[in-house]
Amino acid sequence: MPVDAFGSAVELAAAIRARRCSACELTELYLARIARYNPSLNAICTLDEAGALRRAREADAALTRGELWGPLHGVPMTIKDALETAGVRTTGGHLPLKDYVPARDATAVARLRAAGAILLGKTNVPPLSADYRADNEIFGRTNNPWNVERTPGGSSGGAAAAVAAGLTGFDVGSDLAGSVRTPAHFCGLFALKPTERRIPNTGHIPEPPGLPRAVRHMNVLGPLARSVEDLVVLTRAMCGTDEAEWDVPPMPWIEPPERELGSHRFAWSANFAGLPVTPDTRNAIARLADQLANVGCAVEERNPDALDWNDLWECWGEIAITERAATGGDRSRERVAALNKTLGDSYAVARGSAKGMKATVADYAAALTRRDALITTLEKFFERCDAFICPVTVSPAIGHVPFGTPIDVGAGTVPYFIAGTAYTCPFNLTGHPSVVIPLAKSKEGLPIGVQLVGRRWSEPALLAAAQKVVLITGPFTRPPNYR
Repeated sequence: MPVDAFGSAVELAAAIRARRCSACELTELYLARIARYNPSLNAICTLDEAGALRRAREADAALTRGELWGPLHGVPMTIKDALETAGVRTTGGHLPLKDYVPARDATAVARLRAAGAILLGKTNVPPLSADYRADNEIFGRTNNPWNVERTPGGSSGGAAAAVAAGLTGFDVGSDLAGSVRTPAHFCGLFALKPTERRIPNTGHIPEPPGLPRAVRHMNVLGPLARSVEDLVVLTRAMCGTDEAEWDVPPMPWIEPPERELGSHRFAWSANFAGLPVTPDTRNAIARLADQLANVGCAVEERNPDALDWNDLWECWGEIAITERAATGGDRSRERVAALNKTLGDSYAVARGSAKGMKATVADYAAALTRRDALITTLEKFFERCDAFICPVTVSPAIGHVPFGTPIDVGAGTVPYFIAGTAYTCPFNLTGHPSVVIPLAKSKEGLPIGVQLVGRRWSEPALLAAAQKVVLITGPFTRPPNYR
């Protein structure tokens, strides 16, 4: 029986080990699909066909000798163009880096290769990952496979489009404000934003090569895939200490005891600080809450107690812009100015970003201290629940609108940046892990995802809970018109 290009990475690896297909056959299948579908999607911006086929032949020869490289032996992958890949162009969507070819892999990429994965190529991003669309001056715009008139999200937009369209086994993105979770939601995928420092950031751009590592907080790397099981395998392969990034702790991955779904406690909300979402989004989350209650879960509609969302958004903006301004130069300053113009002074993230552009060392230290208090508040919230269920963004995938365009949510509009990040960046600030799972479809047939957020370092238990919830919400479904 031919292998399914839409299978999970775990399923694909099992098929190779069982000799139901070879690594070469699977790689050739994805290369053929890229040739067929990528011209309309523009998801994969750099393709290493020769390198992928060479490595696939090596994988098959190794298996014939009885050698198993790891749990991903022979599985093709793509990687967000913000992560360095040895010998394969890595631009970060940044015009000055259009011809940059790294000499070494990002740590996460090296670990995936060591686990047996085969690199097909790189996936498209906005410049220095600073938008939630994937569009840049080097490669142009990426389209959503569910509707090419919509964006797949960003900044890991090419990654999400490639995985959803069945052009790759999985991808890995980066997430400072929602850049893994928003594309997963827009494209109907599973994704994980792990606890801050669970996976090393070494080899990640926005620090252009040769500059000091300035983005020290809130940015994480995380997988985009077609099952929760994939998220477990991929995260375990990438996590752990790194001699180039000594602030990554030796945190063990402890498998939780088996639990029935009905034994879990969930809190849920679809309106942080009154921020509206589309009716389809709220109805889908409320329906999930009812379904969980019906199978015996303790379910309560409740926002985290005593958490000041405006303080949180402002603090995120101050830290993020203070650090990014040190790496992006004039480009970051231009984007922050545009951001603040679209938001206006009434939005906390605008106040925080404006502070970040002129922050002193004392200001920066004060923002980090405020962050500590917000982390403590959210950790205490998780003493009463196993996971917090909430939206990913205010709407399904938006159209290819200019940066700063207000987003319609039915009863009104929400400012552009708030629409794409207000439900995600809080958990970058506090460092809490968040799993995105596909939940429903909008009236227009677009995917709607949902976040399950857990306490810091709880990925094993949070992913186990997500696997149980998927028994209700269902598996990955391929976009229409992609066979």
